[in-house]
Amino acid sequence: MSFRVVIIGRLYPASIWRLVDRLSRDAPGVVVAGVLLEPVQQKSLRARVTNFMRSARRPGYASYVAGRLLAVPIRAAARAGHAALHICHAAPRDLNSPELSTAELVDRLKTANVETFVTSRVHSPEAVAFVRSLGADLGILYGARILKPELFEIPRLGSINIHQRKVPDYRGGGPIGLWELLDDQQEIGVTIHRVTAALDAGAIVASATIPIEPFDDLVSLGLKADVVGDDLLVQAVRDVAAGTVRDRVQGEGGALYRTPAPEALRRMERTLRRRRPPFVPRHQWPRWKLMAHVVVFGVRAVWRNRRYRRSGSFPVVMLYHHVIADRPHTMGISTSHFARQVEYLRRHYRIASLPDAIAMLRAGRVDAPTVVLTFDDGYADNVLNVRAVLEPLGLSATFFVCSEHLTTGRAFQHDVAAGDDGFRPMTWGDARTLVRQGFTMASHTRTHFNCGSTDIERLRREIGDARTEIEAELGCPVQLFSFPWGQPANISAAAVDVAHARYDAIFSACGGVNHPGADSGWHFRRCHHPDDLIELELTSQSLLDMDPAPLPF
Repeated sequence: MSFRVVIIGRLYPASIWRLVDRLSRDAPGVVVAGVLLEPVQQKSLRARVTNFMRSARRPGYASYVAGRLLAVPIRAAARAGHAALHICHAAPRDLNSPELSTAELVDRLKTANVETFVTSRVHSPEAVAFVRSLGADLGILYGARILKPELFEIPRLGSINIHQRKVPDYRGGGPIGLWELLDDQQEIGVTIHRVTAALDAGAIVASATIPIEPFDDLVSLGLKADVVGDDLLVQAVRDVAAGTVRDRVQGEGGALYRTPAPEALRRMERTLRRRRPPFVPRHQWPRWKLMAHVVVFGVRAVWRNRRYRRSGSFPVVMLYHHVIADRPHTMGISTSHFARQVEYLRRHYRIASLPDAIAMLRAGRVDAPTVVLTFDDGYADNVLNVRAVLEPLGLSATFFVCSEHLTTGRAFQHDVAAGDDGFRPMTWGDARTLVRQGFTMASHTRTHFNCGSTDIERLRREIGDARTEIEAELGCPVQLFSFPWGQPANISAAAVDVAHARYDAIFSACGGVNHPGADSGWHFRRCHHPDDLIELELTSQSLLDMDPAPLPF
């Protein structure tokens, strides 16, 4: 017999759909019976004026408004710059999937056999009757405003919701200043609660903590809390459905972090920037050389892009990262910095999955500037940090993992040599989580082996057995392989023969781009993903890596 849930939501439609999809995939026996959706609505002019009059009395509000006004011309200049880049790229208008609308959400839910009721009055008799008609076992309040008991008590077992940014175990007394939280606390908490008439008083049914690391800021913690919250919510639904949940009553004197007013948030952000050293991107090229490349090759690139647009032959740029981490690592960048880069790429390029990009290249047609995101080795930090950035945007990536490291948990030798301590590989459970969330898992040898070797038996074990081990653990086919280090010296002819015989596609890391219909169809080039945004743009336009290293095959 199925366990029926109803979602009462006020978040954006894409968030609601992701939760419905997660429950259908990750909670066996659970059926989303219906969704009561209260769309996020723009405040009326009267409400905005009233809110302004109230806010004007708060300390610091005048300087906050002045800062917002000064930012207007800056935003206008940024929009003009983005528009100019769009023209230079000769890109189509819609590069990536647009934000899901309420009407599109209703259509998707109907296709998935989920009843839907959209209302601006969530406590109306019609809305209450809709929830009552579903016969739900459990309610999920997902971004909904404070509800009356007549609504959240309708499901047989009541309702649950997410609380984010609480101090672990509710220790402490009184409100927590955000800078105090980040400076003095080691972690933030995310919890799933029973919904009760008393605000924030319901028992805890699931909880998790997120460590606060040196490069964390408001953006990175918010992104991580959202992903962890969804994971916990799915876990809580599974536990309630199975009857294995163990409620934990909250203690007295809890400390709750509440979202501050905008002007207070602005002060907090300034304080954080002063107190915590930010992540500083590494620059591979001096600025004058970057500008020289723009001046010398920019006009040619614009005409080249128009030719690509007419013929549907844009190249695909395959970027490789190693680790997205909020603590220092030789090859790492912070979550917030990665989020800004992805937002930039999403605005100006189609971000395709690696299998989709290969299909486009083999078909001989790429009708938009296209990039692919890949991650090498299989670091545990990526499991949360990459998901935190890409999942809310509906984007995918490919992880090239070293199978033996996932089995043993042993640190990568290049990290040991560089003094990057504490960066463990992901587990097979982590890898299975990534596969369930739509990411692609691929092979990177068993032990990060240097494939410049000519030892044929060792190459067969490292390259061929890696595929066997990954497929056995994940239960899905593994058809993609990348050479560790990936330079010509790290790719022997024997290694190419072994890899080509075992995999559908193989990848080097020698730089360069991939042209539709012009390349082999089984070997593809990847470029290092720069830390600096200007270098990333010029790399994506092939203005830096103009003479990639030739390969021995």
